[in-house]
Amino acid sequence: METTIYDKNGQPVAYVADDYSGTIYLWEGEPVAYIHEDVHVFGFNGRHLGWFKDEVLYGPDGKRVGFTTNSCPISISKSPRKGKRRQGGDVRPRWKAPASPKFALLLSDQSLEDFLKQGGGAALPVKEAKKPAKK
Repeated sequence: METTIYDKNGQPVAYVADDYSGTIYLWEGEPVAYIHEDVHVFGFNGRHLGWFKDEVLYGPDGKRVGFTTNSCPISISKSPRKGKRRQGGDVRPRWKAPASPKFALLLSDQSLEDFLKQGGGAALPVKEAKKPAKK
């Protein structure tokens, strides 16, 4: 069963698919992250984004950025129709997960969508080919 993730305003922004890797899709259908070992949230670019613990999505600073139906601090909005799921790109090697911060009741200033979109793009810097020196 899919799990809807709401932002701090009670709006549905993403959902966790009921698949082998716990893929997190934005509401429009874009795959952006996945849950590893039932707690770590990694982007497809390999970046460690945060933690999914006790039905709350925490950012790297330990502040709450996303919620499930049971953990949302305010009334949730009715979910609109989801977009068609798109195929994800290749999963990059995972970065080492940092030590868990002290999880707080504070709300993150960052929007849930912006937080999750950090996992979509290329995380590794693209190295430009060196041009041979002119003689």
